[in-house]
Amino acid sequence: MTYVDDVELIKRCQQGDQESFRQLVERYYQKVFWIAYQMVNNHEDARDIAQESFIRVYRSLWQFNLMSNFYTWLYRIVVNLCIDFLRKQKPGTRPISLEETGEVGAETTSSEQNLEQQEMSQEVRKVLQQLPLPYRSILILRDIDGLSCKEIGKILQCNSNTVRWRLFRARQIFKESWEKYQAMRNQQPKRT
Repeated sequence: MTYVDDVELIKRCQQGDQESFRQLVERYYQKVFWIAYQMVNNHEDARDIAQESFIRVYRSLWQFNLMSNFYTWLYRIVVNLCIDFLRKQKPGTRPISLEETGEVGAETTSSEQNLEQQEMSQEVRKVLQQLPLPYRSILILRDIDGLSCKEIGKILQCNSNTVRWRLFRARQIFKESWEKYQAMRNQQPKRT
């Protein structure tokens, strides 16, 4: 099968080609799910947000400017849906379960290492969820998803200098929160 770029797929979608839309969904579903999961920290909610993102894309695709970057536009939709979702949540209503801490590592990794990785992942998510939403989204987009400040600026509709400042501040807040969390954790008696 020949690779078709996003612009060509979007043109075909705008002409009513359902197969082209299916290809766009397949191309971006994992990325959309990942960003949603990193922001809402729940598999089911992330799946719902991913589905809603593609529904919104489908409904608005005819308006899409072919000179724009589809990936950036899609990410903006996902991030906005996540922000809306999180604003509706009451603080503390989403406990983190072991099932939601990520996939088990490679088979060559020992079960003890898997447990340590899962615990670390759970701890990072706990601290990340405590960050104010604007800082959390910047950290996820930059440090977890690896997007550039310019790309993040387009997604969040702010300039790259603002992104850099927020990223700097987000990392400071995360570091302070992490250190407090670790200090509290170290003060607790060890389980036997």
